[in-house]
Amino acid sequence: MAISKQKVSAFGYVDQVLSGQTADQVVISHEMLGNRPALVSAIAERALNMFSFDRVVISGYTRLQSNYHVSSFAQWYFRDRKKLLSDIKVFKELGLPWRKFTAQERSLFALAFAGKDRNWCANYRRFIAGVKHLSGRVRVVSCHIPTRQIPYSLLQHFVESTGLDLAIDDLASMDVRKNQSFHPAVIHGVSNFSSDLPLGCQSFFPGPHEGNRWLFRVCDRLAGEVDVMNEFETLFSPAFERCLLNHLDSRTAVDNKDYCELMSVDERYFQPLPDALSKTADELKDFASEMADERRLKAIEAFNRSVQSACFSAARKEIIST
Repeated sequence: MAISKQKVSAFGYVDQVLSGQTADQVVISHEMLGNRPALVSAIAERALNMFSFDRVVISGYTRLQSNYHVSSFAQWYFRDRKKLLSDIKVFKELGLPWRKFTAQERSLFALAFAGKDRNWCANYRRFIAGVKHLSGRVRVVSCHIPTRQIPYSLLQHFVESTGLDLAIDDLASMDVRKNQSFHPAVIHGVSNFSSDLPLGCQSFFPGPHEGNRWLFRVCDRLAGEVDVMNEFETLFSPAFERCLLNHLDSRTAVDNKDYCELMSVDERYFQPLPDALSKTADELKDFASEMADERRLKAIEAFNRSVQSACFSAARKEIIST
């Protein structure tokens, strides 16, 4: 809003960053920028008109919406109490027994039921429209991140698509990426514990974007607990989650195809599985009800207690050690 009203104070930090650059080539990167086309356009415009940049390339990477949501849950949503309670509210309003589902299943169901998806095509149309007035001095490029099925060197692609000159011959050898992931017991244990806490109660577990290093040390202490998640797939059939993911992939297929055409992206990255079908709200609710009828609440509660116990034990040891 401050940018749209052209408030001088809104550009203070942006100008500070741009004015401090002395190199011939500058990369400004933050994941938040992908959701702020107006801000990105403003940065590009000021770089060109106030700080004498010759050209600007806006580069962004996407992923399949269902994959994005699963990844987001495993990083942030499993410890976001506001999100967890919001998902539970959906189940309560539909009369579904929320305790018979994992927090990730509830999160995917709420997303599927709400009918709101990240629309990459609309997003990049806004990026393109936002810099159209800059006389072709700004270019927008994008691609799906590499996958196991269709891999490529992300670093090399970024350098080549943006036109950076790094004078490095073998960029592929430098493209070594391994994202740390939280132990599944931590994801399941923390999300279930937090889901049961009353709204006004506090928890010592870190929230989204908090205490990652501490949580990873707790995960390391759980690494030897090989049996703690053994019952998971027996109690929580993967069929329900697979149905939700297929639904999301099918629902976003048309928009994704438009995005691929707009940004010249390989459509195979967004191709739904052959059995992927979009379901109505009633069909989603009925399938969730069927899953609930098949699941044993006492067995699920016992499993949840054992996982939480393992998490608390690992967390206690980490607290004592520090």
